This record gives sequence, structure tokens and C-alpha cells, in this order.
Amino acid sequence: MLYYLLILAVCLSVVTGFQSPLSGAGVSHGSRVQASPIMKGKGTRGMPGKGATPPGTGGGFTKGSKKRMQQRDFQRNEWTLVAEKGQLGDEVGSTLAVEAGQSPQGQNYIWALVRGENSENAAGEETDVYATDGACISCSFPMTKAVITKEDGLELLDCETCGSQWSLKDGSVHKWLPGVGLKQMAAKALNKDKEPRSINLLSTRTSQAGRIYLRLPDGTLALTKSAADRAAELSGVEPTPQEAVAAAQKKAKSK
Repeated sequence: MLYYLLILAVCLSVVTGFQSPLSGAGVSHGSRVQASPIMKGKGTRGMPGKGATPPGTGGGFTKGSKKRMQQRDFQRNEWTLVAEKGQLGDEVGSTLAVEAGQSPQGQNYIWALVRGENSENAAGEETDVYATDGACISCSFPMTKAVITKEDGLELLDCETCGSQWSLKDGSVHKWLPGVGLKQMAAKALNKDKEPRSINLLSTRTSQAGRIYLRLPDGTLALTKSAADRAAELSGVEPTPQEAVAAAQKKAKSK
């Protein structure tokens, strides 16, 4: 009998000593049950703002903010006015030689503007005006004679003199002195020691007024005198008051 009473006492002590952890009672501080971690934002895995801004409401980097950034960038001094409205033809393939910047020795840099199809350039901006070296880096003939073609889905700039081709996307070489035909064979023979290299593609912007601006390479010195100014100095002919006013206005616009 005593044996059964002892077993009953042990069972009662076990039952009264056990309670569910959900109640919070009878749990020591050393074995405290941790609450489940709360994520930031509803279903966002802790990414701030993810759940607060529904898709399509304009959050993040929008077209409007990108345009404002480009406008602020446009107002910097790196942009140089190189062509007024209408100077570069509207047709694809139109070209124009322009002066912008000069070397430390005072030699003016000549660039070729080319009208292409509207596409995204290497800087990630949409444009239909491309600016490259004034002379072909393969054969040294003017790039105002270059034409735009399409091959393998790429928009290419072709030098008609030597046949070399470059991508208008990033300036990379597509063909280098192919030597097809007598004219190209002659150009290849004269420039056989030249290694293939990419053309320069400068960033361009066209204002709402139709003016074309160019961003020159870093460190390029500003143009002090145009070819027309130098020709006038050599001829000894003083500009008329109207010409002086027009030149001053053009210089002010380019700043």
C-alpha cells in the first residue's frame, strides 16, 4: 500500500511542475523563449521602402529625375556649342566638320558630326547625332566623307576611302583596311603599319532650339581662335561691326 502511495505522490509532483511555454509561467530567465523575429516592411525581407511603394507609382530613378539630372549636367562648362540649328542635315548620313577645343600647342581640333538613327550611345543616352575624329584614323582622309551602313544588326560608320568600319554604339572596329578594290588596296598599302584601333565617340546633346553641343575629352583646352579668325588675321582684313557683333554673340552662346 505504501508503495502505491509513493508512486501517486511522484506523479502529482511531475504534473504540477510542468506548464506550457506559451503561458510564460514556470520558465526560467536562462531558458527564456525568444519571440519570432519581425521583418521590416510587410513581406519585404527587410528591404526599406519595398512594401511602402507599390510598383508603377514612380518610386526610384524615374524618367523625370533622369531628365532633370541631364539638364543640370547640360549646364556645365564641359558642353561646347558646335553647330546651330539646321547646320547639320536632318537626313541619316548627313555630316558636318566642326572645330572644338585645341591642343597645348594651339592647334584646333576638328571633329566630324554624323546624323544617324536615334539609338542609345555608350553613355546610355538616346541620340541621333554622333561626333568622331575629323580625319579617318586608318587613312587620314576626312570623315565628312563617311557613310552610315547596317550590318549584322549594327549601325556602322564607314570610311568610303579605305573601307574601314566602326560601330556607332561604342566605336569598336568592325573592319580595318579591308583592301577591296583599287582605292582600298592603295589605302591599305599606304597604311600597312597601322594597328586596328577604335574611333573616338564624343557625347553630344541637342537642345530644344536645335543647337548641337559636344562634350570634349577631359583636359581639352578651350578654343581661343577659329580657323576663320586665323584666316582673317593672315589676310589683314578687319571684320565689319556686324561681323564683330555676330562673332561675340556666337562666343557667348558657346560658354
